[in-house]
Amino acid sequence: MRMKFAFSTTTFRTLALNEAIEAIARGGFAAVDLMADRPHAFPEDMKAAQVAAMNECMERRKVKIINLNASSSVALGSRNHPSWLEEDWLAREARIRYTLESFRLAAALGVPHVTTQAGGPIPSTMSQNEAWRLFVASVGRVLPLSGKLGVKLLIQAEPGFLMERPEKVAEFLAELEHDDRVRVDFNVGHFYCAGVDPCEAWDLLKQYTAHIHLEDVPSDRMHRHVQLGEGSIDIPRFLKCVAESDYEGYVTVKLDEHDQVPGELVCGAAVYLHRNGFLAKLPECCQ
Repeated sequence: MRMKFAFSTTTFRTLALNEAIEAIARGGFAAVDLMADRPHAFPEDMKAAQVAAMNECMERRKVKIINLNASSSVALGSRNHPSWLEEDWLAREARIRYTLESFRLAAALGVPHVTTQAGGPIPSTMSQNEAWRLFVASVGRVLPLSGKLGVKLLIQAEPGFLMERPEKVAEFLAELEHDDRVRVDFNVGHFYCAGVDPCEAWDLLKQYTAHIHLEDVPSDRMHRHVQLGEGSIDIPRFLKCVAESDYEGYVTVKLDEHDQVPGELVCGAAVYLHRNGFLAKLPECCQ
């Protein structure tokens, strides 16, 4: 079965959404992981007219949105804050409201799931157990709307956060009694940064995974998302592990912001996937 690939608009955080979509579509990707942040799709900005315009834009370019990425939002605060684990309850409420509004936006756009951060960095005054209990309780507050709208919440592990290893993600899902409203956004590079073999992590979490984020990471395993093939992850091996499973979702390429021309960045990923036999054909502009 041919794998389905998408590209994340977070790579083009400095571009207007229409420019990001144009670069992604020209590079041969027919699906996008949409950043729930300015200047792309910050939920508070997205009124009915903006949602209609976005749907029209996607339809015109024959591109679909397959995930809404609400793991971080500079418009809300900073890259990692406010998190689910803030000591200030008002800051925690901001994260919860942002997640609820992301559910509503996803439903309006026909997007099946919303990615969130794995709790966040643990405050120095908070124990691991206290942070864990707080995250469980807070996620419980957003699940009723998740179920009502039919939009799943995806947990994405991240280096330095409450959950950074696959075992902790599996433990969290078990804590929620494997509630179908909560699934995994499997970020290959994040697990690699935590010293985990991506295929081993996949074996543990594949039955709960609804979306995959793919990037390469330097050999020092520092948390940087670099172009596919320019780091030290054995990406072909991981994608073969995925191909051998029953996974039917998308694999989204998610790179850090680069100074490269957007089209060249997208084409670079497309060429790598095509060269390794995972992408059927290249658009003319990438040949």
